[in-house]
Amino acid sequence: MDLFNFVKNQVDIIATISEYTSLKKTGSLYWKGLCPFHHEKTPSFTVSPHKKIFYCFGCHETGDVINFIEKTEHISGIQAVQHLIQRYNLDVPESLESSNHIKQDRSAFKLCKLVAQWCTKQFQSNNIVQNYLKSRHFDPIQLSQFEIGFFPAGSKYIQKLLAHVLQHNFSSKDLIENNILIQGKGGLYSPFEDRIIFPIKDHLGQVCGFGGRIFKQDDQRPKYYNSRETNNFKKGKILFGLNIAKHEIQKQKTAFIVEGYTDCIAMYQHGYHNTVATLGTACSIDHLKQLAQHAQKIYILYDADSAGKKAILRLTQICWQLEMELKVVLLPSGQDPASALEQEESIDQYIQKSIDIFTFFMQSTSDKFHKSSMRDKMNAIQDLLNLIENLQDEIKKSILLVKAAETLQMPLDILKKEYNKRKTVCKQSSNHKEEPYSSDQLLEEQILASILHDSTILTKQHETLLLSQLSEPISSIITKIVNCNSNSNKSCSKELKNLLTPQELKLTQTALFKVESSNIKQTFENLMLQFQRKHWKSIISHIKMKLAQAKQANNTTEIKELLDAFENIKKTMYKNGRL
Repeated sequence: MDLFNFVKNQVDIIATISEYTSLKKTGSLYWKGLCPFHHEKTPSFTVSPHKKIFYCFGCHETGDVINFIEKTEHISGIQAVQHLIQRYNLDVPESLESSNHIKQDRSAFKLCKLVAQWCTKQFQSNNIVQNYLKSRHFDPIQLSQFEIGFFPAGSKYIQKLLAHVLQHNFSSKDLIENNILIQGKGGLYSPFEDRIIFPIKDHLGQVCGFGGRIFKQDDQRPKYYNSRETNNFKKGKILFGLNIAKHEIQKQKTAFIVEGYTDCIAMYQHGYHNTVATLGTACSIDHLKQLAQHAQKIYILYDADSAGKKAILRLTQICWQLEMELKVVLLPSGQDPASALEQEESIDQYIQKSIDIFTFFMQSTSDKFHKSSMRDKMNAIQDLLNLIENLQDEIKKSILLVKAAETLQMPLDILKKEYNKRKTVCKQSSNHKEEPYSSDQLLEEQILASILHDSTILTKQHETLLLSQLSEPISSIITKIVNCNSNSNKSCSKELKNLLTPQELKLTQTALFKVESSNIKQTFENLMLQFQRKHWKSIISHIKMKLAQAKQANNTTEIKELLDAFENIKKTMYKNGRL
């Protein structure tokens, strides 16, 4: 028996499908219900539990329980198997679990789920945090549905969490590898301490990360802290609340996107059950692609400030790649969805006045177009033509060109002439166009290459800066280099090879060719300047967070090191004209 057949035999197909559509028993052999794959009023969707298959007499979709999850969740067969194993906590024989990454993923999801459950228990026994959320008008029912938790501060609670996960065969090492705990000089601590915890789940409902929010007025740390990215947790791909909202999104064919956890929960609490939130990042093409599998229309509800407007304008550049309608809901100045709902109980009036995203773009452009300099006007026109150029539908392109000419009060023939000229240039250069390479990725790989050439250039200050912002797996590699150096005075190249995963080892081999210099130390310092300038705000936020934790732990040594690091960064950047 293979893994697929094992899962099919272990999972109750009636129980699984009943989570997506209501089934009623018909006779002794079959169950019937409305088909989840097409719209119908008379049930034609039939399930045979003894044969473990389904069939729709309307749209002719058929298959087993794994095929059903594939089709409804828009995932691959192996992902469907993984989901069912996790969903029903199946004990898979070692001989069948041949795919090691499945085992690793299950372990990570299980650990995150245990941590989420522990945090929920801490929340339920803490009246201060409960009263804070009550003062923000959050309903306990919704807080329970989203499994809101709390991570108390102090080593006592770190030990309690360790004892909790130890009962399920996890250790402090597992918590560190999953970025829930950090090994500091004064012992283990967590960046989530003294924060309200929002478990972040993927679209299948598996806990893959956490968001933490401060709630005390004197807490000077950044308001939000999200888990660091892993293979299972990519902020640019995960939408908070999608696992809860997706069925309502499918039903209404519409979705609302908001900026944060509290906005999402507030929307849900007021009846907007088809709401999801991004995780402190701009909405990406991957986010929209996920929603496009369920919805035909998306409403954007970002904060009514300059940052929110800029985020929507950035969305305009990517949304036309998908066949879906995006509408912008304009809230009153200074309001976000949560505050607007708190005051008015409903935002239907603003939704009814929503405008399509292209109109929003045009209005934002035209508001300052006629008062702009000639250079700014030309840049605005080029941005507009870039946007139209991304469209696949020629009719839609023509309509938008007409609309653009009207809004900017420009002759249509001039705008068309400029657009056609750009098309010709792009066509001629298309054969010579190279695949773009992320400057952030290249910079990080060059930093890694410098350290691989000479790990002695890496100081404690560098470690603080780099590990606060580097992406995976480079962050993991440098952490292993640091640990390797601290454990041995000798070269640790041989030891490092044994510590690295195959993926990490491959990356180190290719990264070595990313720098060519006879003076590695100077090259490294120049790269660090670029890194500090690019991630200045994030680095300072990270240092502030660690300072607060060091002060709480009364770790005077670490406090001094962090303050020195902060001063050295400022001096270096001022000296080089970078700040």
